[in-house]
Amino acid sequence: MRGRKIVEGALDLLYPPRIYCDICGNLIDESRTYALCDRCISRMKWDRDPVQELGGVKMLRCAEYGIYERTMIFNLKYRGRKYIARDIAEIMRDRLRITDAVFEVIVPVPLSPERLRARGFNQTALIGRHLAEMTGTVQVEDALVRARNTRPMHGLSPEEREENIRGAFRVNTGRIPDLSGRRILMLDDFATTGATAREMRRALREAEPAEEIFLSFAARYGEAIRRTSEDDAD
Repeated sequence: MRGRKIVEGALDLLYPPRIYCDICGNLIDESRTYALCDRCISRMKWDRDPVQELGGVKMLRCAEYGIYERTMIFNLKYRGRKYIARDIAEIMRDRLRITDAVFEVIVPVPLSPERLRARGFNQTALIGRHLAEMTGTVQVEDALVRARNTRPMHGLSPEEREENIRGAFRVNTGRIPDLSGRRILMLDDFATTGATAREMRRALREAEPAEEIFLSFAARYGEAIRRTSEDDAD
């Protein structure tokens, strides 16, 4: 743990927040929107569409998944630049504002204890803490817990993703009073097939929330739409 803190401190010295672009690392001034340089912010695939209902889940994304969106998350997730979480939260806050989405409680996708120990933090929960502060809501970080470990989703087919995540989450029964009758914002960094969103919603049903909406920083809706169309045809 001490070694990790030393590394994080060194990273903060190398990449102090708001001085370098969160994506490419080019020098910027502190007034730049979302701590992004002109080049990177212009290449982000921003999404302004209304909420999509896919597979029975209301879904919203800040941007379409692409190289710039992936790099921003990876810099947070794998390179330890935790200050990026606040910038992503700002993006999410503004996305929610233009959609007029209403929510009371934020529920982040949980990590397994093993992955949490290895990484040192849950990047989605970190984003959620900032988002809750910015929106005057609350995050219930332990609302969902991992019922079992799963394989990393990267490289899996849509069918394998669905099978991999099935039954992976359960609601924390001690948190049901915080969730019952409330409007829930389910949170994740990426979404592709919608499998994680559907599994989070399934687990939360036990708490009987008033409504759920799933927000991701970046998503590919194409695969989720295809699978929804196939389900409707069945």
